[in-house]
Amino acid sequence: MTKLLRMAALALLPVVVAASCRPYRADEGDGPDQPIAFYHSVHAGDNKMPCMYCHYTADRSPDAGIPSVQLCVGCHVPASSAPTSLRGQAALAFPRVKGTAEKPDSAWHQEGLKLVDYWKRGEGIPWVRIHKIPEHAKFPHNSHVNAGLQCQTCHGPVQEMKKVYQFSSLRMGWCIDCHRGEMPLSAPEEAAVRSRSSFVRKLRALRSEGGDIRGQQATYPNQRASTDCVVCHY
Repeated sequence: MTKLLRMAALALLPVVVAASCRPYRADEGDGPDQPIAFYHSVHAGDNKMPCMYCHYTADRSPDAGIPSVQLCVGCHVPASSAPTSLRGQAALAFPRVKGTAEKPDSAWHQEGLKLVDYWKRGEGIPWVRIHKIPEHAKFPHNSHVNAGLQCQTCHGPVQEMKKVYQFSSLRMGWCIDCHRGEMPLSAPEEAAVRSRSSFVRKLRALRSEGGDIRGQQATYPNQRASTDCVVCHY
């Protein structure tokens, strides 16, 4: 029985390897439906809201943070109805109903009413998670944001997305390519990383002290960050 299982596993190995090596492709059709239709293209795009207005812990925590219902209510419900003590009186201010009585354009208004209902009930919005890496790997948002990377580098042009989806593969090779400097960054990002990366600073200090870093530069001359296992697996 053990031999048969081993043979079956070996037979499946090429399939698994091929699946893990194929190019990653995704678009908005791959994004999950959310309990409220939240268009990033409207908030981050048209209204130019900065990412960290809602994801307010991205620069100081491993997690980017999910905006609370109260934060959303602060924009969508008049200030007089925003306090917790007045939840039952909450009334939607934005978006308003548009169109005519015969043909009302109330789709966004109806989505906004869902927000008010969550607020009145004192419930969190059960957003569907999109970006998820394996439990044995860590991606600290704060270290990447503070190194100068833009949210769009990993999450794609969210300011253009009606429905957010996983833009990047999040595979180990994708992370390694960036750390080794083989994934292109914008000029401002590259400059920021070169000045803030602890890995680059250590190489710079070692070279100034007369250390030999020729092996590192010959192997990956553009490396931006360490690829030691403990950087991501700790």
